[in-house]
This record gives sequence, structure tokens and C-alpha cells, in this order.
Amino acid sequence: MMKGSILNYFPGGNTSQGFYSFYKYIISSEEARRIICIKGGPGTGKSSLMKKLGNYFSERGYEIEFHHCSSDNNSLDGVVIKKLRVAIIDGTSPHIVDPQNPGAVDEVLNLGECWREEGFIPFRKNILDTNKEIGKNFKRAYRYLGAARLILEDWAAINEEALDFSKLNLLYEELVKKIFTVKLGPLGSERHLFLTAFTPNGIVTFAEEHNKRCNQVYVLKGGPGTGKSRLMQYLANEAVRRGYRVEVYHSPLIPELIEHIILPDLKIAIMSSNEINNIDLDGNLIFMENYQNLSYLNHSREQMRIDIDNFYALLSRALKSISSAKTLHDELEQYYIPNMDFKRVDSYYEQMLNKLLSYESELSKK
Repeated sequence: MMKGSILNYFPGGNTSQGFYSFYKYIISSEEARRIICIKGGPGTGKSSLMKKLGNYFSERGYEIEFHHCSSDNNSLDGVVIKKLRVAIIDGTSPHIVDPQNPGAVDEVLNLGECWREEGFIPFRKNILDTNKEIGKNFKRAYRYLGAARLILEDWAAINEEALDFSKLNLLYEELVKKIFTVKLGPLGSERHLFLTAFTPNGIVTFAEEHNKRCNQVYVLKGGPGTGKSRLMQYLANEAVRRGYRVEVYHSPLIPELIEHIILPDLKIAIMSSNEINNIDLDGNLIFMENYQNLSYLNHSREQMRIDIDNFYALLSRALKSISSAKTLHDELEQYYIPNMDFKRVDSYYEQMLNKLLSYESELSKK
């Protein structure tokens, strides 16, 4: 049996607006056969359980989605087994996910039931103090990200004043003709997630692996304010109007802006190589500076250089605060792990696996 693919995403992010969630797009209640919300504190085995189930079904040939935690990109906040229409999602803070249709679609698995609660009593103050410090570090990170956004907006304003919108409009129409067939009908659909996140390990992006999903890729290269997000929003709207599915991937700093879009029905991607992800993607390169008045930009180079230096300095401070929060979270896990009954966790895994295999059996009979 051929191993199934595993694609990686971030369903939430540490942004200039604080923690920003697209968790409702992991899977919809209408699409899902089952959504299992896992509750439990740090170190209770939520991520390990999800990885184990995802890898098991990947080995059986299923397409799997791993949804990573932006505050610890090596941990999972969710797994989707696409063909079975099943999602397993971490339902603890800050990404509170509560059942919307209990019994019919949703159920809760509480790994907190595997705690030996008496073991926490000596560490109660340590746990409270550590959680307080974690909160402080995230608030500090969000303030730095908010400041970085303000500097980025000044940098973007310089670029935007230099845009030649008549040339940009021609680019819009040229791409519409190249990308879309005549398909029209019911409106298409949108799915919103992140591919890039600010994590304890720095800026992490999954853009390269999604680039490889597509047969045709357009790569927009340019700084903030050069029209990349506006162009992708235009193409996303056009795709939905024509009846296509659109995957919209948002900026990790300013989630209202778009970093990439993918049209899975057409196997086409429009992606950006930008000031945050700093990656070189394979594809048809579109240099956004070709749609700017370069003589105007030359007068503003010094101010732009100041903005760039300040932007990356603030971003660096934000990342250090996120990393400090992760170090404290690791300390917190040391209070939980010794007080977990992992044999009981294993029994929950076996129960979940058997349930999912029963869904597989039902699917094979159809």
C-alpha cells in the first residue's frame, strides 16, 4: 500500500492582533463525519496522540493534514483524515474549540481524566506563577508585533505611493485570462488558514511543500505595499465568482492581508516571496517593482532603509518573547508529565483508533 501524503498548516497564529484563529476552517461541521475535541493541560499527550493517529492512517494510504501550533511548531493542534471526514482538534486555550453539534458530529475526549490530581498539590503555586509568566511573554510579543506592523505600514506606504495602477490593472486582466477557464455556476468556496507563523523556532513556513502541489505557480516578489495582497484578493474573488474552491493563506503579521492563494481544482497557486517568509519559490516570477515608479522610490531609499532596520529589530524581539514563553511552557509540562497515567492515554488511543477503523470499514462497503 502506497503511503498517503501529509500536508502541514497553521490554523492559528501569533499576530499583531494577538492570537488569531482560523480553527473553524480546519473542517466544517457540514463536511465532517466526526470532530473530536481533545481537552487536557500541557504534557497530557494531546499532540502525540494526534500525530500517532495521523501517521497510522497515512501509512494506510490516506491523505492527512497536520495542523501545527504556532506557539510550538513541533506540536499539533489538529489532524484531519480527509477521506474519513474526521478531524481531531486540540480544544484547550488559546484556541478554544467547543462542540457545536454534540453527539451528531462532535465529541469531547478529556485527557485530564488521566491525571493523578493529588500530584499537583505541591506545585499549585509554581503552575499558577508559570502560567502568569507565559501570559506576560505573549502579551509582550504581541506588543512588539503591533509595533512592527506600524513600521511595516510606513514601509508599505512608500511602496504604495510609487505604484503604477494602470500597469497593475493590466496585470490583473492578464492573469485572469491565463488562470481561469470559462467555468461558471454556483459560487465557489473559500478556506482560510496560515502557511507561515511566528514560532519559538523563528519564522516557519510550509509554503514550499504547497508550492509543489501545483502544476502552475505564479510567484509575486516584492516588498510590502507593492500590491501583492490586493492582486491575490482580486484573483480569489474571481475564482469564487466562477465556482472554484480557493485556499486563502493569510499574512502571519497582518491577518487581513493575503500571503498566498491556491486553486486546488486547477492545481494553480499564486504565492508571494516577501519580507517575512524570505523564501525563493519555484514558478513564474512576477517582480512587483516593474509596476512601480522607480524614480520616486529612489528619493525614499533612506527612509525605507530605516523602516526595514526597525521592522526586523522589532520582529526579532517578538520572536524572542515567543521563545521565552515556550521555555516556560516546557517547565510547566514537567509538573504534568509525572502525574499522567499514560497507560490510560494509550487505552484512549486504542478506542479512537478502533472507532476510526470502523468508519473505514463502513466506507469500504459503500
